[in-house]
Amino acid sequence: MTFPNPSVRVDCRAVVNPEKCPTPVDVTVGGCQDSVLVDLGDAYLESLGRIVQLDVTVKNVCPGKRVALAMILTEVDQNGMEYQRGMKAFTLPAHSFPTCRDVLVKCVKFVLPEDLDVSGKSPRSLCGKRNLKVRVIAHNIDTDYRCCEAVVTL
Repeated sequence: MTFPNPSVRVDCRAVVNPEKCPTPVDVTVGGCQDSVLVDLGDAYLESLGRIVQLDVTVKNVCPGKRVALAMILTEVDQNGMEYQRGMKAFTLPAHSFPTCRDVLVKCVKFVLPEDLDVSGKSPRSLCGKRNLKVRVIAHNIDTDYRCCEAVVTL
């Protein structure tokens, strides 16, 4: 008795094709014609989006303390419902100034594709406004506190 040699093929790649190929329009240029005039109809801008760039100042950062910083971006629809649009987390390095100081964090970027727009306007246009909310969370990573003889590596 012989058995077939089975094999299994697994493809773990995720493939995303965000834009479909446009539908072709047939055009014929006649013999001995050196030009043709064709109205192709409407064409829309594709894959529209916006980039939101944010700055924040973290106040009163003590010397020698790293800071964990998070920015959470949501979009608000006309009914006040919020939709997640992104979250970023950063470690701000410790500074060595002699006293506490403000630390400016610049150019934190979020991408807002128009296909996620909840304003009720056309997703094929950048003409409508989008209402966003940004929440910022910051706290010290490093502390002088030691709990009952605990060993902590800094």
